[in-house]
Amino acid sequence: MFQKSETSSQLDMFTSPEMRLCKRASKKYSDPKAWQNQFYSLITSKIDESPFEALFPEGKKSGRPNAPIRVLVGMSALKEGFGCSDAELFEKCDFDMLTRRALGLENISDAAPSIDTWYLFRRRIYAYQEETGIDLMQQVFEQVTGEQVRTLEISGKCVRMDSKLIGSNIARQSRYELIHSTLVKFLRNCALDGLPKELHEQAEAYLTEDPSKTVYRSDAETLQSRLQTIGEHIHALLQQFPEGFAACGLLARVFKEQYVIGEDGRVQLRDKKTISANSVQNPNDPEASFRDKHGQKVQGYVTNITETVEEGKPSLITSVQVETATFADCRFVEEAVGNSERVTGETVEQLYADGAYQSPENRRFAEGHGGMSLKTGKMQGGARWELIPHDHDDGLTVREIATGKTYEAVKAKTMQGRRKRWRIPWDNKTGWRYFEDKDIEACKLRKQIESLPPEEQHRRNNVEAAMFQYSFHTRNGKTRYRGLFKHRMHAYARSMWMNLRRVILFQLAEARNAFLTFFSPLWEMLGRLKTNWEVFSNLAALVQTSRKQAA
Repeated sequence: MFQKSETSSQLDMFTSPEMRLCKRASKKYSDPKAWQNQFYSLITSKIDESPFEALFPEGKKSGRPNAPIRVLVGMSALKEGFGCSDAELFEKCDFDMLTRRALGLENISDAAPSIDTWYLFRRRIYAYQEETGIDLMQQVFEQVTGEQVRTLEISGKCVRMDSKLIGSNIARQSRYELIHSTLVKFLRNCALDGLPKELHEQAEAYLTEDPSKTVYRSDAETLQSRLQTIGEHIHALLQQFPEGFAACGLLARVFKEQYVIGEDGRVQLRDKKTISANSVQNPNDPEASFRDKHGQKVQGYVTNITETVEEGKPSLITSVQVETATFADCRFVEEAVGNSERVTGETVEQLYADGAYQSPENRRFAEGHGGMSLKTGKMQGGARWELIPHDHDDGLTVREIATGKTYEAVKAKTMQGRRKRWRIPWDNKTGWRYFEDKDIEACKLRKQIESLPPEEQHRRNNVEAAMFQYSFHTRNGKTRYRGLFKHRMHAYARSMWMNLRRVILFQLAEARNAFLTFFSPLWEMLGRLKTNWEVFSNLAALVQTSRKQAA
């Protein structure tokens, strides 16, 4: 039966480190401002365990948690904060006194959760999310962050956001390696005895083949032939199993993405240009997708982070979203605003982002959301034309920015008759260059963005620090994880740690400012005494010099 754990434990004078350490070490160990005590007071002790009761329903053989839920969740935040492996995490939980203190394991005799308990807990969270669509880790993150926002009285009226491409822990594969490894993964998980003799022999050959060596030793023509052969084998293999057979799902998907069936019924290799970026990149992580962003090629996911903006207060992350790499930035806005408002309890009035978040849908959303101000950086795409509509009629003046030439556009008819179009003479196939209402709107928006003062633009740029810290422990831009859900858990845990560090730094800065404010009158008085003493010394020296000259 599920039971909530206690937020405090009884200290034992024989096993409590605080009782056994020397005075200096004990003072550091129990300092309320130290990171381990801040972690416990701001994260571990604030975690609400009630939502996790659904993972341990009564009447089923699920039992009860073998360790406090708040400790298991806190371990995830510590793992991403330290950037360590699972083995290193459990070593710290067993032998590092500061880590144990952060989790509320006050006494040396308090047992840390076992690695099996931790893995089982994470698997149950994943299964629950698959079954119900409820992300418990997101709920914990929002609940803990909401407590911090209310404690520090941080406003949520102004936020900023940015996205970061993050690579999955998979190797980049050639086309043949991808198809071959997917086939081998399927063959190892199914019984081959029931296959026809010819297919069975071919399957055995593929199981013993090293695809990387095949690619290295083959020229383009040979490799093309092998791609055709393996495609025909997969097609024949899939026909041996009933349609919709679960074990064939990944193999059937790769076959559909890489091959087509011609009108004559033969298997044909699909043209590379027609393969979607959402296609399988590696069978070890079928959810990862491909994206090339300004030369950065990533096979994985994209993380969108939203944080508060308030002068004199720490910027806390209020929304974390992780999707496949092909997910457009502009599609994050509506959900991110809702997440942030749910955490802070305030309506977002100003949103700072870069040009990738501009879209007609987002502008309409901002207008309907209480007139929210959507302030972005430079819009994507070049600004070749300046479009100046006339006030008195439907005329349009077009100025080419590079040359300064101006054209008076004429009204153009459209087949539908619903949208407005203008055109100017131009050297192309049609002899005209056309402009529409959306082009005029984009030109107007671009002018508004460029007219923003520098301090407004810097507010958005400061979110780059959050993206740097989020990916600090990645290796070559890759995480330790595979799969969308694991990347979401990583993002929530990492963001909890980042918020903690920001709160600690803010408190240190506040203490330093208070100290300087308290002693500033003394410093001013000492400064005046020093100035008076220098004046007196100069006068004394002048008098002494005058006496020597008179003598």
